[in-house]
Amino acid sequence: MAVDKRMSSEELSEYHDKLLHQAYSKIASGLKNLQTPLLYKQYLEHIGKLQGYGGLNNSILIHEQNENASHLETYNDFQNKFDLQVNARSKALRILKNDSYEMEVDKEVLDPETGKILRDEEGNAITKKTWITIPKFKTEALFDISQTSGDKSNVPLPVMPKSKEDILQSIEGLMDKPLSMIADMSKQDQNKLASSAIQALVSEQLSYKKDVFVKSDLGVTARVPKTETMRAFEQESAVYALCHHYGVTMDAGHLLSLAKELDKSDGNQFKGLLDSVHYTTMSAIKGIDRQFKDLLHEKSVVKESPQKASIMDKLTQNKTSILQNNQINPTQTKSKEMGLS
Repeated sequence: MAVDKRMSSEELSEYHDKLLHQAYSKIASGLKNLQTPLLYKQYLEHIGKLQGYGGLNNSILIHEQNENASHLETYNDFQNKFDLQVNARSKALRILKNDSYEMEVDKEVLDPETGKILRDEEGNAITKKTWITIPKFKTEALFDISQTSGDKSNVPLPVMPKSKEDILQSIEGLMDKPLSMIADMSKQDQNKLASSAIQALVSEQLSYKKDVFVKSDLGVTARVPKTETMRAFEQESAVYALCHHYGVTMDAGHLLSLAKELDKSDGNQFKGLLDSVHYTTMSAIKGIDRQFKDLLHEKSVVKESPQKASIMDKLTQNKTSILQNNQINPTQTKSKEMGLS
């Protein structure tokens, strides 16, 4: 007699809760790992590869499970979108997925002036129907492209600047500054200029962010002014992550020194600072890549658009035919005579 191995709804709910608990445990252990400067450096070298998977929590989750992951999809998406088969016995990478839902509830009505609950003649609170969002998360199973087999040429490569000149053009376009010509520079000078441009971009993005948002264990968010060490750590972290992502050489000595000096005794504050580093880095990458795509589009438009010939160019090109037409058909219109129609 066959045994039904399917889970009941209670068992399935318990299974998902277990996976969610494991995910949060991995995030907690990942944050502790990032307190070690060398491990933090490795994390910064990885976060640029997976810019499409949400915030800090998922970034830490992915790094903890596979620090070399470069392209994640679900099992079905790899098969349906790219005709790739996930290898047998491949272990899925779990990330957090927002599974919030709306619910209609009876909400007490407050007096707009006093803020007190309005009551009817019998003293009962007056309520009205309203929709509220119930926050909820679950885990989603993803696989890296390294875990698949098949023709991977159908998987699109990320469009991003490769050369130092492309990087510089993209950043200067993003910051609305004049283009610097670096084609004749040495590779060392090109690298130095690209590094300076990345530093300028990060400085511009962080110039108005004086506070770090710290969420307590109870979910209450507070603003904490950044110290000089925190600001330097945040700036150097984002610059290092961007330089590594775009192949710009940068010494990690200053980053490691700042990571060692940073006070990490308050875990919530440390996470808030990392969240700011993550957001700044992802925002800069998306901006640079978007600007680079615009530059490529502009170049393709200029290349494809035929140059409009002037009247004198047309006259010169058609001089022979004009003379011949005058002898054969003297009654042509003036525009045809001139070779302009």
